Amino acid sequence: MFISDMTSPDLNPGTDDFAVVPVGALEPHGPHLPLGSDTMISEHFARYLADDLGAHIAPAVGYGVATPAQRLGGTFPGVISITGTTFTALVTEVLTSLAGQGYRRLVLLNSAIDNIAFLCEAAREVAGRVSGSRVLIVNWWDVVGEDFRDALAAETGTDRRDDHHAGMVESSLVMHISPHAARPDRLPADGGREQPRRISYHLYPPPADTATSTGIVYSAAHATADLGKYVADQVARELTAAVRREFSAPLPS
Repeated sequence: MFISDMTSPDLNPGTDDFAVVPVGALEPHGPHLPLGSDTMISEHFARYLADDLGAHIAPAVGYGVATPAQRLGGTFPGVISITGTTFTALVTEVLTSLAGQGYRRLVLLNSAIDNIAFLCEAAREVAGRVSGSRVLIVNWWDVVGEDFRDALAAETGTDRRDDHHAGMVESSLVMHISPHAARPDRLPADGGREQPRRISYHLYPPPADTATSTGIVYSAAHATADLGKYVADQVARELTAAVRREFSAPLPS
């Protein structure tokens, strides 16, 4: 299922075959999660698509567009990013190359929010350039479901506004997906409730009161591997259903 594991004669896709490109980032996620958390999550769910749909998985795009420091809780070591121009060009060329091999069902499976606009730009370019192609951009949180997230917030007592980057759900996912890389023992005793000032706009340089001492902007209290499995199972089901639904219609001619 991994294209990089195939030999050249093995790679002979038909137009009905799916190619999934996991997309992530390399950036700090507090003291308890690895820098590559976003990429790990995307690769994990790509394997579900491979199992359920027979999809082929391309090597991940592990360098993303830089997340603003205010959403990382400040400036911490580990941000290795590329510009939006470079990122768009990279994804466009990867998709074009996959299409050149014969793939027409292309899925960009993303886990880093600041990549989205640039993924859309690449997808528009390729869909317009390659006849008969369809490109789906899906973030894992897009398919969780509103009712599921509301119920999860009620069950755990963690408000959804406190559950974004490196928060309870993402922390739980990584604890489940990659328990050897997660370090829940490094979480503050309160799970990270420093509560910096949150602003919805962007300001450079970021104000000092939007920073934290740990990089935990949102509470990771109540994060567990069991909760991660619960969320991952929901995402996997809904992700497969979304891909099947969006590719059920004939591809454009």
